[in-house]
Amino acid sequence: MISNQSAGVNSTTDSVMPETAAVDTQTVVETNKESMTASMPSKASVSTKTTEPMDHVEEDRTGKPGGLAIGLPSDAFSEPSLSTSNPVTSCSSLLNAAPSTAMETTEAATEVEQLNQNNKRVISLTAQWNGKKLPFEVDLDYTIGELKNKLMELTNVEPKRQKLMLVRGKLPEDHVVLSSLSLKDNQTFLMMGTPEAKVIKAPETMPDVLNDLDEDYTPDDEAFASMAANQKNLKAAIAKCDINIMHTLRPGKKLLVLDLDYTLIDCKALNNPMIEVMRPGLHEFLSVCYEHYDIVIWSQTSWRALEAKVTTIGLLTHPEYKISFVMDISTMFSVMSQRDGKPFKHQVKALDIIWTKFPQYSAKNTIHIDDLSRNFAMNPKSGLKIGAFKNGAVSRHVDRELYHLAKYLIDLSKNTNFKEIDHKVWKNHRKLSR
Repeated sequence: MISNQSAGVNSTTDSVMPETAAVDTQTVVETNKESMTASMPSKASVSTKTTEPMDHVEEDRTGKPGGLAIGLPSDAFSEPSLSTSNPVTSCSSLLNAAPSTAMETTEAATEVEQLNQNNKRVISLTAQWNGKKLPFEVDLDYTIGELKNKLMELTNVEPKRQKLMLVRGKLPEDHVVLSSLSLKDNQTFLMMGTPEAKVIKAPETMPDVLNDLDEDYTPDDEAFASMAANQKNLKAAIAKCDINIMHTLRPGKKLLVLDLDYTLIDCKALNNPMIEVMRPGLHEFLSVCYEHYDIVIWSQTSWRALEAKVTTIGLLTHPEYKISFVMDISTMFSVMSQRDGKPFKHQVKALDIIWTKFPQYSAKNTIHIDDLSRNFAMNPKSGLKIGAFKNGAVSRHVDRELYHLAKYLIDLSKNTNFKEIDHKVWKNHRKLSR
């Protein structure tokens, strides 16, 4: 940075004026004044280096008072020397200026433009939400809370329901200013959240995790799915459900629907080190499957709990795979089945909800992985039950379920009709017919 040189320069007129102690007549004084005036240049040709008062602050290159010409010599913006005494420089005078002066002016203008760009306070961002790209501008002086309000105007998603993948790791608190986040102009980020009007309210008494509350059973008969009451509940769930696409569904891919708790993670160990939370081979499993399947996470937990889990374990930001969308307990509904010959009421994950929203998927190309087979009651032939992953601190040393499952799913993807496959014997498979 070039410092202000005027502070250390003595007055020019003081150095030019000679001492004339021996001569004191008025005539001699006037003669000396006339001689000195003739030797001094006109106002138009005086260099900008002329000494100014100490408290004078030059206008900066952006035209705002109070700044310094950073990175340039003090005469970078001096007017060309003119023969006229007119202090206003005309356009024709600038055009006729020396080539070197014109070049310096161009270089200076370029540096000014670059400086202004670096000091830009408004940037463009694009929110990727529900399969849409929403471009908008935001002032870097905004807080995260104000950014969320801006997004609510665009999406009708209330700030409390917004999940923003704006920075690495956890998003800071709402009072944090955007300028502190090192955001880039034209940056795209992922947003999750459902508009309030389309949110399906889960029962207030519903526990966060249901896996340990009821005994499991195997729904062998599809007759339960066709029961009038169950079909009525299914239609209501389809009508109310709104699925937010996070990553575009790819043509020609099969569909892999995965449970979260006790299937991919030990949900009771979330406060433990991450290596004890994730099932061994989790990210490798998803990376391999992504080559053949679009991946969906369907968790029997509340939306808030689901958001926290998938974010904490890095399922939404991994570079080797993408999660197409996630579904929570609000998209499930209760059905009547039978267990040991007695009526049994429980919740299900009905794949028909997905198939209705996205007709390219059906029982022919969809596989549902869960540690609870009762979740397959509406689509029993599309479900594959795996062992639950619990007590991760100990079981992670011997659990290889996802490695075996990955091999099975790769072979399964080669089939054109999954309905012909009996998934109950998946561990015993060697190679499926093409």
